Amino acid sequence: MAVLGILKADVMNPKKSSAKQKKISLPAEIPVFPLPNAVLFPEVELPLYVFEPRYRKMLADCLTDKKFMGISLFKKGWEDQSEPIPSHDVIGVGYVRAVVENADGTSYMILKGVGRAKILRYLQMEPYRIAKIKEIPDRVEDPKELIRLTLRLRKLFMQKIRWISDHPEINPELPKQITQAIPLTHWASSVVALNNPYLRQDLLETTNPNCRMRHLIGILEEEIHPPGSQN
Repeated sequence: MAVLGILKADVMNPKKSSAKQKKISLPAEIPVFPLPNAVLFPEVELPLYVFEPRYRKMLADCLTDKKFMGISLFKKGWEDQSEPIPSHDVIGVGYVRAVVENADGTSYMILKGVGRAKILRYLQMEPYRIAKIKEIPDRVEDPKELIRLTLRLRKLFMQKIRWISDHPEINPELPKQITQAIPLTHWASSVVALNNPYLRQDLLETTNPNCRMRHLIGILEEEIHPPGSQN
C-alpha cells in the first residue's frame, strides 16, 4: 500500500479544494444520539453498537427517513446526572452508511460524518431526542498560513497513524480527503487525545481551521515527541 502524495493544487488553495467536494445539505431536524465518549467529525466514519430499545427505534426510524443522525457528547459530570443527561449543543452530523443487524435486535452501524451543527432546540426527548439544528460552517482566517500548517500537520498525522497502528512498518492507505486542509483537520482531530473526548469536542467546536490546525499540531507534537524525549 502506498502513502498518498500531497496534491499541490489542493493544498495551495484549500477553499477551492473544499468546493470540489459535493455539498450535502443537512436537514433542519435530525435525531440526536447522546453518548459519553464519542465525537463525530465531518469526513470521518464512526462505528457504533446500538443496543438500547429507544436507540434501536431511532435507528429504524432513521433508516426509513433521511438517514441523518447527530452525535452529541455528554457534558462533564454526566455520571452524576439523571435522564435526560445534559449534552453539548455543537454536534457532528452524519448519515448511516451501513448497518449490520443482529439476531437479538441489536445492530452495528457506521455513521459517516458530513457536517457540524448547533442544536437550536429539542423538538422531542422521548423515546429519543429530535432536534432542530443549524449548520456551522468553517471560516478560513489566513489561506497562506493554512498552506504552511497543512504540510506540517499532514506529516504529524502520518506519524500518529503509524504510531497507533499494529503494523507501523506498513504505509497506511488513507482517504484522498487528507490531501485537503480542512478535511485533514477533521481526520487528525479524530485520532488525537483518544482518552479525552472533551478535547476532541473543543476541536469540533473550533470553526476557524487555522486555529484548529495550530491546536492539532501542538497536541500531536506533544503526543509524538513528549518533553524530555529524543526527537
